[in-house]
Amino acid sequence: MCTPKSAGGLNLVNLKGWNKEAILKMCWDIEQKQDRLWIKWIHSYYIKGQSMEEIRVPTQACWMVRKILGTKEILHILHNEAVGKKSMIRQAYKQMLGSFSKVEWRNLICCNSARPKAIFTLWLQAQNRLLTKDRILKWKMQVEPVCVMCNQEEETRDHLFYDCIFARKLWRRLLQWIDQNSSSNTKGKNPQAQALRLIYAEYIYTLWKERNTRIFEKHETTMENIARRIAYVCCARANIAARLFLDNVLFRICCCFCLLF
Repeated sequence: MCTPKSAGGLNLVNLKGWNKEAILKMCWDIEQKQDRLWIKWIHSYYIKGQSMEEIRVPTQACWMVRKILGTKEILHILHNEAVGKKSMIRQAYKQMLGSFSKVEWRNLICCNSARPKAIFTLWLQAQNRLLTKDRILKWKMQVEPVCVMCNQEEETRDHLFYDCIFARKLWRRLLQWIDQNSSSNTKGKNPQAQALRLIYAEYIYTLWKERNTRIFEKHETTMENIARRIAYVCCARANIAARLFLDNVLFRICCCFCLLF
């Protein structure tokens, strides 16, 4: 979850790693003899003219001083960074994380203006982590394997979102509204690609929510009403560039059906 979005993560900060680099920055400040009172005090009482390579971590010092001086073995990480760089901790943190290979679906997650819960559901779906029935059956749990959206085939990730008759009709309906014949144009920052990423994320979330509603609440919503709901949300969530693209196709539809929501 702490890996970049382009590598399939959520780009959350690893607090343990960030704290380690912040402590390392304090050790670097001590080595560089920054003009600060606490650094002068440490040099007077513990370092006493020695280099950072020669000094031993004093056992009688408080735990904070021991923690800071204990990072001197990895000071070379900051030596590679520019002296006085304000983003030194950030650069050291990125170096600690290392490099990651990019995932194919990164364009769907990055720069997507969909609702956070929709993006999170899309992230789970892209990694096949949603609890579809085929995964639940692998845990030896007794569930009906048939897809509740079409009542024809076994429910899997690919079937539920791509092969199911209900899902295919819903997606075709959304593509018709934005005058698209395919869903492959999701790269780039142009309004058309931004709108398509937004619609796809909301489509995945809404379809998954409808699936759960049918299983646990025994309530069904028609395909047309689901499509209108997605259109309404997309018009509300779209940024300025994407909204200009959606105005002529989705905004008009949402105004016609706004009383349904």
